[in-house]
Amino acid sequence: MTLTIIVFTILAVVLLIINYRSGKYRDGLRSSSRQLVIALPIIILAMLLAGLLEVLIPEEFIKRWLAQEAGMTGILLGVIGGTIMAIGPYASYPIIATVYHAGAGLGTTIALLCAWSFLNLSKLPFEGGFLGLKFSLVRMGIGIPLCVLAGVLAHLIELAWF
Repeated sequence: MTLTIIVFTILAVVLLIINYRSGKYRDGLRSSSRQLVIALPIIILAMLLAGLLEVLIPEEFIKRWLAQEAGMTGILLGVIGGTIMAIGPYASYPIIATVYHAGAGLGTTIALLCAWSFLNLSKLPFEGGFLGLKFSLVRMGIGIPLCVLAGVLAHLIELAWF
């Protein structure tokens, strides 16, 4: 987290200097302030949700079903969880991080994140409406094995290096 803060700080300062030189820094600060006003309540509520979820998830459930030892079961549960998790990034990333830090295996967590990104069922009505049912079925048919494969590869890496 500290490295992320350092990198983002450096990028923000560099962009602020570039915008200052072009005279557009006020517009950039106004735009970022508007985005912060919109996103901050969502981020605060997502963090609250993630913290409450962490307390509610029984440690035994994590160890039995989601930890590295769960293997393929955890990976498949990650794919299912990510597929049905119909929330945006402000809420999903804190929840996924909570599950990971609570003891879920790397394979399970990566399968969860991949499925949320690629298979999310909340997108299906829009996708089907605009691109057609055939397209959606092909995407899901390709996406499910890819999410499982990503989880398996991450699991193997975790077994070998962690």
